[in-house]
Amino acid sequence: MSPNTADFLVNVPFLNPGTLPGAPAGVRYLNPGVPSPEGDALWFRPQELPMAESVVKAMLVQFAQLARESKSLADVSAFGQYEDPYARSSFAARDEILAAQSGGQKEAEALKARSRAQTELCLAWALEEAALELIGLQKKFGGQWSTFEQSLGLYDDDSLSELQLPADENVPLGDVGRKSGGENASGTGIMSEFVPSRPRVSTSILVDAILTFLPLGCGLFCADADLLADWEEYGVAFTPAMPESMARFGLTGAFRQAFAPGHLLCRSRRPDPSKPWLDGPRMVVAPGLGGK
Repeated sequence: MSPNTADFLVNVPFLNPGTLPGAPAGVRYLNPGVPSPEGDALWFRPQELPMAESVVKAMLVQFAQLARESKSLADVSAFGQYEDPYARSSFAARDEILAAQSGGQKEAEALKARSRAQTELCLAWALEEAALELIGLQKKFGGQWSTFEQSLGLYDDDSLSELQLPADENVPLGDVGRKSGGENASGTGIMSEFVPSRPRVSTSILVDAILTFLPLGCGLFCADADLLADWEEYGVAFTPAMPESMARFGLTGAFRQAFAPGHLLCRSRRPDPSKPWLDGPRMVVAPGLGGK
C-alpha cells in the first residue's frame, strides 16, 4: 500500500498509534507535519500541508505546554476553534481584495482552511501525547503503589485502594476513562486524582480537519464506540463488509462499512458551501459487531 493511492484507511478520532494498539494492518495515522517516529509505514502525511515542519515543531511545543498546564477542559477548549488574528488585520483585507482581482480568492480560502485544519490536528496531536504521557506515569505509579502495598503485607483482600489501571498497553486511549468509571475518570480510591481529566479536540472538529487533507477515495477506520454511535444517530448505516472489499486494505476478519458524505461524519446534516471537500461520499470501516 502506498500513501499515494487510495488503498488505505486513516484512523479516527486518534492520530497516534499508541492510542489504538493492535490496529489492523492497512490502517494509517494522519501525520500533521511532524517527523514520523516509527517510520513511514504507519503514517499518511499529506503533501499539501501548508506549514513548514519548523513551524509545526514550535506550535507543538506551545500546545504541549498548554496541555500539561491546563487544569480543566475549559483551559484548552478555546484552542479547539482556530482563529487567525491576521484575518482581522488591514493586511488581510488588502490580500482579499488582491486575490479577488486576480481570481485567486478560492485558492486563498483553501489555503486558510488547510492552515486551520493543520492547527487543529497539531493541537489534537499534542493533547494525545500529553494523555499518553500521563497514562504511562499512572501505570508506573500504580506499579510502585502495588509494591508498596506488598511491602506492608497487604494483598488483594486488604489493599489500600482499587486503582483501575490498564493491565497492559493494549487498552485504547479512548477506553481508559470509560474503564475507570467515566469519560474523564482516571481511577478510583485514593489514587483517583493522580491523572487529571484528559481534554480532547471535539471529534467533529477533528474529523473535519482530517477530511480536509484526505483524497476522496481514501477511507476512514474507526474503532471508537462513542463516535460510531454518534454517526449512527446521524443516519450513517453500517452493513457487514465483504471480505474481498476489505482485502485491498490488508484487512482480514469481520468488519462493517458505510458510505456517507463528509459533512455528516462531522455531525452536520447540511453541507457547508465553504467546504466542498465535505460533500463527497466517504467510506468508513469499523470492527464487526463480534469484535475485530
